[in-house]
Amino acid sequence: MEVLMAKRANLVFHNKVIDGTAIKRLISRLIDHFGMAYTSQILDQVKTLGFQQATATSISLGIDDLLTIPSKGWLVQNAEQQSLILEKHYHYGNVHAVEKLRQSIEIWYERINVRSTRTNDRFTYSKQLREGLSLTEYIISCYGARKGVVDTVVRTSDAGYLMCRLIEVVQHIVVRRTDCGTTRGISVSPRNGMMSERISIQTLIGRVLADNIYMGLQCIAIRNQDIGIRLANRFITF
Repeated sequence: MEVLMAKRANLVFHNKVIDGTAIKRLISRLIDHFGMAYTSQILDQVKTLGFQQATATSISLGIDDLLTIPSKGWLVQNAEQQSLILEKHYHYGNVHAVEKLRQSIEIWYERINVRSTRTNDRFTYSKQLREGLSLTEYIISCYGARKGVVDTVVRTSDAGYLMCRLIEVVQHIVVRRTDCGTTRGISVSPRNGMMSERISIQTLIGRVLADNIYMGLQCIAIRNQDIGIRLANRFITF
């Protein structure tokens, strides 16, 4: 059944690593062809498969796996010399403040990408934890970790309070049937051959039709059908 549906939808078999953008496009295509209900089942299977493979792989990373490039020393010196020269040009008025800022950002980006540089408003260092840090460098590097711990402690009480409120509201909601059979919905009608400006494709995608849609005598969509991107585009030009 699934093979026949995939062939009918003309889906491509992916045997490669895909990023977040490709996943979004794939999910949109699944919703367009199969609807929200069937797509949710597919995503649950993909999630389960991902956890199983991640558990079976058992990838571990140690500090010995973090390598330092041999050219780090002269790259750091070169970047520091560029920063010093830029400061001198700015001091003598040869470089505008905006140009100095732009070049400084480029230098810092280069250093961060190569050496994991940690910076502060008044202090900068280019060492890694594997190479060893001085007391001052270690205190500065711990700023983010200490801030995270403090934020966790402060917001734990707020999260608990909001969770209690959510449970208090949800426990009064009981789902007895998947389709209540209501005929109420949002009415959308075309204006001058086009949908109203406040109705966009993103507004229609993911919703469920409350009634059958006819184009002349032909029924193009039935009640309780999920609206995908193809059907939404058809409604826009209806």
